Order: sequence, then C-alpha cells, then structure tokens
Amino acid sequence: MLGLIAKSASSTAQSSRAQRHRFAHAARFAPLALLIPALLGGCSTASYPSLARRAEEKPMVTPAAAAAGAAQDQVPAGLSAKIDSLLRAAHDADKAFAAARPATDRALNAADHAKPGDETWQQANLALSDLERQRGVLGVVEGDVEELYTQDRMAHAPENPDMPRAAARMIETARSEIFALGAAQDRALDAARRKLPR
Repeated sequence: MLGLIAKSASSTAQSSRAQRHRFAHAARFAPLALLIPALLGGCSTASYPSLARRAEEKPMVTPAAAAAGAAQDQVPAGLSAKIDSLLRAAHDADKAFAAARPATDRALNAADHAKPGDETWQQANLALSDLERQRGVLGVVEGDVEELYTQDRMAHAPENPDMPRAAARMIETARSEIFALGAAQDRALDAARRKLPR
C-alpha cells in the first residue's frame, strides 16, 4: 500500500514538472507569436520599387545614329535637280502630244469611210504615226525615271527596306506622275487607232 502511494506521488510530481516545462516553452515563444501577425500585416502595406524603366536606363540615341536618320530624310541636290528635269521633260512631251492630237483627229475623221491605201487613209495613217512618235518621246522619259527608281531600290532596299527615305519618296512620286501621263497617252492612242479603217 505504501508503495502505491509513493508511486502515485512520484507520478504526480513528474506530471507537474512536465506541465511547468511546457508552460516555460510556451512563455518563451509568446513574444514571437505576437510579432508574426505584425510582420505579416506590414507585408500587405509595403511599397515595392517600380519595374518601369528609369530615365538613365532608356536607350540613348547616339549622335551617329541621329545623323544617319537625318541623312535618310535629306534629298541630294543632284538627285532633286535630275527629278525636276525628268518632270519638265515629261510635261513638255505631254504638251507636244496634246498639240498633235487635233491634226490626227481631223485626218482620221476624213478617212472614216476610206479604204486602206486611199489617199485620205494614208494621210490619216501618217498623222497617227506622228502621234505615236510623240508618245515615244514620253516613253524615253519613262525609261529614265524607271532606271532611277530601280537604282535607288537596289542601293537602299536590302539595307533598310522599311525605312522611309525622302529621296525614295521623291523618286516614287515623280515616277507615278510620269507614268500617269503615259497611261493617258496610251488611252488616247488606242482610241485613235480604232478610228483608222482596217
């Protein structure tokens, strides 16, 4: 009986020591448990540095690159003079073509019912040939501007095909204008040819 009482007392003492040990550990970590929510709460309001590129990190345009870009938007004086010359020649040829049309129309109207080989037919055919020669004058100018356009494309397109260039734009504009004059003359010639009896 005394053994049981002694055993029970020993067990009670051990249980008490274990409880005191657990309380001591809990008290030791209590400040840390109070600190964790505060740290987590601060995370939600913390400010982070912006990921946007700062001014000093932006790519800088070097003087050489700026000069190259400016050169792309400049037209050499020699090229500008050549294009002006081609445009003047094209418009002069168009005026000469327009001046020859009335005589051609009169000759063709006179030969309306003529047979091929008749005198009036031959006169109409000569007038039509003269109009075709006038068309050839503009054809020479078209060939010159087309050659200039091709040279420019071969010189610059492989290097920078998408780069807008003032010189290329000037050539393309002149080429379009000259070819439009040629297309109008072609339509007039086709109409004149249909009037000549066959």
